[in-house]
Amino acid sequence: MKAVALRAAALLLLSGCANQSAPPGGPPDLAPPLVLKVSPQNNTVGAKPKAVVLQFDEVISESPKGAKDIADLVFISPKSGVPKVDWGRSKIEIRPSKGWKPNTVYSVVVKRGLQDLRNNEIDSTIRVVFSTGGAIPSTSITGVAFDWRQSKGMISAVVEAIATDSTTYQVVSDSVGRFDLRYVPSGQYTLRAYDDRNSNRSLDPLEIWDTTSVTLTQAASAELYAFGHDTVGLRIADVALVDSGGGVKVTFDKPYPPTQLFDPGSIVVKRADSSVVRVRVIRTPAQRALADSLLASAKRDSIARVAARKDSTPELRARSDSLARVRRADSVAAADRTERTAREARRVAAARRGRVLAPIDTTPPPKMRRPPVFDEVFVLFDTLLPPQTQFRVEVQKIRSLSGTVRSPSRTFSTPKAPKVDSAAVRRDSAAVRRDTTTVRRDTTSVRRDTTAVRRGTTTVRRDTRGRR
Repeated sequence: MKAVALRAAALLLLSGCANQSAPPGGPPDLAPPLVLKVSPQNNTVGAKPKAVVLQFDEVISESPKGAKDIADLVFISPKSGVPKVDWGRSKIEIRPSKGWKPNTVYSVVVKRGLQDLRNNEIDSTIRVVFSTGGAIPSTSITGVAFDWRQSKGMISAVVEAIATDSTTYQVVSDSVGRFDLRYVPSGQYTLRAYDDRNSNRSLDPLEIWDTTSVTLTQAASAELYAFGHDTVGLRIADVALVDSGGGVKVTFDKPYPPTQLFDPGSIVVKRADSSVVRVRVIRTPAQRALADSLLASAKRDSIARVAARKDSTPELRARSDSLARVRRADSVAAADRTERTAREARRVAAARRGRVLAPIDTTPPPKMRRPPVFDEVFVLFDTLLPPQTQFRVEVQKIRSLSGTVRSPSRTFSTPKAPKVDSAAVRRDSAAVRRDTTTVRRDTTSVRRDTTAVRRGTTTVRRDTRGRR
């Protein structure tokens, strides 16, 4: 019985150690973990560590947000295999799989995402820099890694600077695609950025990427525009009607370069008997947006002219301007209240743990210097396409971003004509008949009134003759 009790106690103890749930009771914990100690210390020269050790003020979760384990958040530069991470409740130990090299400057980065057992997340990057040899250079390669197709920065893109001897320095981009690769020796590098979708720290065939060359002395900067590189040309993924059948939207499986030109002969649409549908104009999404914007602007101007005629008096104009100012002031005040409330909540959470709140990054997201790319084009016709009819669209010599030229084609059919609501037609016909009857009655009444007026006029004339 005693042995059974001891085994039960041991099982309870082990289950208690494995359970990472937050302890019950006590005041609510709203603050993220705090780094108490780092070993080796930042900017240490001549270090010979077994591992980089991060000590926190509370237990760290083994399953961080957005990753399968803590190792997914760790990057060691220069690259030396997949990092090894050992979890020890409130401590983590980081080391490269192939060990630390002598006379090398290392940068160990832990991406944002570490959290405690109450899911309070560290919302900033942890970086530890040390040298196993001489001085640490103050160099940096900065820039932005863009997803060219999406026209925005890549979140957590892997950015690598590959030296001539294949030594690879790496860093991960932030939430808007910016990167800052520091402490890299001067020299010539091939800079590469890719979207590491499976988190294996390697570029796979289906992942988007881009490269460029940089020469680093003290500082360098670059922009990378990642897209899918392949030797297969574009194909038509879909054809859909637009403008009530007056055109079609042709969507490709990949984007075409911004230098691709379209004229009315670039895309041919044929009927089943091989006759050609006359194309009026072909527009890219940017050209269509511009045309729509000009049309909307003309409509707004027309409405404004009508409104100006209505608000012709100074009193009405003053009232309209006053209402507009009140609406703008209310909008600004609401946004300010929301920001102040969020800022106060962060300040209170930080004060409970004695922290100094990090400044909020108000830098606007980066903008691409290259023009955007699109994967669709709008073809507008001189006439409407008839319903329930088959057509074939052929695109002449369109180029992919990788430079492959192809002339894809696809068959599509227009949908059936919408059903006519016979009941609504009958109701409209009845309404027209009623209106016609009313008009006839009004016409008859006008005729009667006209006859009465004529009779009155005749009577007046007779009376006038009698007086004479």
